[in-house]
Amino acid sequence: METDLLTPKERYSGVVFIGVRKNGEVELIKVYAENEELAKDILERFLYEKGIHPADFVVVDKGYENVEGKEIISTRTESELSSFLGRLGLRLLSNGILYLQGKKEIYQITSLSKDLLKEIKAKENLKEEPVRLELKNLNLPPRFIEKLRALELMEDTLVINHAELPLSEVLKEAIKGAVKIPEVLELGSLKLRLFDSELHEVIKRGKEPLIKPPVVVWDSYVDSLEDFEAGEIGDKIYRAPLFLKAHKGFLILREPPEELVEKLIRIKEKGSAKIKGFKVSVEFTLIVESKNEKYDLPVKIRLPYLSQEEFKELLEEKTGVKVSDEVVEKIPEEKRTFKTLSTLSKLFKRLKEKKLNARPEELLNEALVLFLGEENEGH
Repeated sequence: METDLLTPKERYSGVVFIGVRKNGEVELIKVYAENEELAKDILERFLYEKGIHPADFVVVDKGYENVEGKEIISTRTESELSSFLGRLGLRLLSNGILYLQGKKEIYQITSLSKDLLKEIKAKENLKEEPVRLELKNLNLPPRFIEKLRALELMEDTLVINHAELPLSEVLKEAIKGAVKIPEVLELGSLKLRLFDSELHEVIKRGKEPLIKPPVVVWDSYVDSLEDFEAGEIGDKIYRAPLFLKAHKGFLILREPPEELVEKLIRIKEKGSAKIKGFKVSVEFTLIVESKNEKYDLPVKIRLPYLSQEEFKELLEEKTGVKVSDEVVEKIPEEKRTFKTLSTLSKLFKRLKEKKLNARPEELLNEALVLFLGEENEGH
């Protein structure tokens, strides 16, 4: 019987999934195993090895689950559970991948902490909540958080993004509240499908889904201007324009045509848009993300390049490697961005997977040489 329950690896008899908070506190435990006896044993041993008192958790679901046709169970196959936990501010982790080896059913036990169960019950009758931003817990340099506080005003904003901050990801993490949106808006003979499963994160299903305030992104390099028109998708049913799908949330435009920005500003000034002859109310915050100052919006936020110290701290955090000042000095100011941090950390991870015996410092330096190219061949 396996004893290293806390070690992520390939597994064949049972696997443990946990929902954890940012501070590492475990709030959910779900065990999959070949049978009930083994599932109970794995759960008991996991609680013991993690130092969790069984009385602090409550079993909320158990029994055999149909897995016919599945090859594995992993965090990727548990997307619905991951999404559910994400709405509660938790992250889904596991101690490995369970290979099902042709099994048609498998036993599962789901256990929640009493605190999480209380929180879920409190959310069962959720109503709309005011939309707001909580920026203080973002993992960003303090001066960037201070600059982003202007977004709390929910005013149309131009973000001069030299830092290449992943603005949409940051806003999705920071935005709080709850918004009701009809699946289909009916105005006389006009039917507009507002709900979009790819853009809207459901908190609770109902006649009108309760969703997390949306953060909708449109990129001029890859998206079409048709997204801002009502396109027919069925018999007398139209796809709602993108600015309606951003209801009470943020609509982010990346390097948009100036004419589009002007059109959306005028729509917002009127408080409504005319679609197929019908007047439809609008409510969203417009953000233009650019490296150009040609756009005229009420609020402007300039996100500069990262300082050497900021870049160093973030790179150390992403790679887990102590970074010398000399390494950071090799990076030109215009490349000290969040995008560069992401690229370097990915290169470092790939090199680490292929060169198992190399020192982390050597791998990071190699990643830097690959990133900077011929200019730094001598390093």
